[in-house]
Formats: sequence, structure tokens, C-alpha cells
Amino acid sequence: MAKNRVLLIRKDDTFLVNTIKTNMEKNGYDYVESEISVRELSKRKDDATLLLLYADDTIGEERETLVYLKDLCLEDGKELIVIGANNEFATIENIIPPELIEEKVSRPLDMNHLMEKIGDMLDEEAREQRKKMILIVDDDPTYLKTVKEWLKGEYRVAMANSGMQAITWLAINKADLILLDYEMPTIKGSKVMEMLRSESTSSSIPIMFLTGKSDKESIMEVLSLKPTGYLLKTIDKKQLLETLAKFFVEQKYKK
Repeated sequence: MAKNRVLLIRKDDTFLVNTIKTNMEKNGYDYVESEISVRELSKRKDDATLLLLYADDTIGEERETLVYLKDLCLEDGKELIVIGANNEFATIENIIPPELIEEKVSRPLDMNHLMEKIGDMLDEEAREQRKKMILIVDDDPTYLKTVKEWLKGEYRVAMANSGMQAITWLAINKADLILLDYEMPTIKGSKVMEMLRSESTSSSIPIMFLTGKSDKESIMEVLSLKPTGYLLKTIDKKQLLETLAKFFVEQKYKK
């Protein structure tokens, strides 16, 4: 995957699109282009880390492409800037969760602001720090590594194989979400949650339980502890990423 490169996604080479390209060249930003189509995007998706979508009043006709862009953000860790008008933003956000859109830039366009934002987004260290931090707590090392591999493109990920290790880590680090195994053998997830809630460093961090049991009685037992949510361990990568993206969207609007 090419780093520090922009993929400019547009329908036509309008005057404003060409002005954006000219300004990117002046600022030394490397870019490639794609039409708004799944076929063209699939050819270019590995050429850049930052997606710059120029939307117009026909964007509502591009549902398939917007779904594909959502998947690129979720599964490949792409970052997305959208240029458009309010009605176009609304159309796009019906398909791409707002949490996956790093910046919305309205027309008429402030070109200096856009160039500054592109520069910020291409900075590798800043890009990494923008990612949410998720702590996974599970006694199964294989499962830990699998989930970390699934999440690492979109999130910063830390792992702990016990409740005590999680508490120790949280004493000096911050997490935006804890994924906690409910069925750990030594100390059950319910007890770990109680411990986390009693510590000032972790008391306010949202917790989602991970459980391998899907029967009604087990689920009711998990929910009785009032976690932020629960996830079945049979969940696949795409479902997990979509669930977490939805969660962070909801968190964003609660603030």
C-alpha cells in the first residue's frame, strides 16, 4: 500500500477538481485519480491511504460505490475526506457512518483549509494517534491475535490475557473501549468488570463482553451486568468492524 498518497475520487474533471489537483501539486502531495465506480476504485485502492471524495448532486446514484468506500474504510483502514454540500453529506452518511468520515469540507471551498487538512491526514504519526484505542482482554492467545489482526488497520489495539494485566495496563494507558472475555477460567469476566469499575483509571471506559455462548439464558446473564454491549465470538471480521464503527458513531453524538 502506498503511503502519503491521496486518491482523488471524482465524477468529472471540473474546474474546481482541476484546481484541487493543481494545489495538491503545489503543496507536494502525491495523488492518483479514480472515477466514482467500484471497478475503477478496485484498481486504485492499494495506491493510497487517504481518500478524497468530490461529491456532486448525482452522488445519490452511486450507492454501490459508497458501500464499497465504506468497506475500504472499515476493512482496509482508509481515511476519508468528503467535499460537497449539506444535502450531499446527508446522502453519503446514509451509507457511510459519520465516524468513518474524517473531514467534511463544504463548498464554496476554502482551498487553504483543504490543503492543510490533507497535510495533517498524510502525517503518519498524527494519523496513528487519531485512531481509537481498544483493549482486548482474553485468556486465549490465538483469539487475541486474531482479533488484533482484524482491528489493527482501523484502530490502535492492546492486549491483556487477564483482568490483572488489564488493570495494570490501564494504570498508565488510556483506552476508548474494552473488549472483555466473559468466560475466562481464573477470574470470570463479571469479576474483571467489577474490578475495572472500581478503579478510577478505568471506571468510565465502555466495556463490551465477548462470549462464546449464544443461548438465551447466557445472554440474559451477560446483559444483567449492564455492559455497553456484548459480542458473540463467532462474529466475523466485517461484522465486528461494522459493530465497532456504529458504537463509536453513537459515542460521538453523545458528546
